[in-house]
Amino acid sequence: AIRETEEETGITNITFSENFEEWIKYDFQYQGELVQKKVVFFLAETETNEVNISHEHLGYTWMDYNSAMEKTTFDNAKTVLTRAQMLLSKNL
Repeated sequence: AIRETEEETGITNITFSENFEEWIKYDFQYQGELVQKKVVFFLAETETNEVNISHEHLGYTWMDYNSAMEKTTFDNAKTVLTRAQMLLSKNL
């Protein structure tokens, strides 16, 4: 996760929460083939504001919880966001 974060965002100073790892699975069609995908989510903190995204991405934005929930369209991703928010609220 540390390597992926650096490769895809340029962020190197990151601290991952030891108490959070969530994943979702989904299937999609690509060039007529069924692709099964598993995405793992980690919760992390950084003091970096500037992001240098890789060629794999079109853009990024920093959002608070409510904005992210409004923007997110998939229920499984909303569940991940809610679990992260619950952990953060508990740790305050």
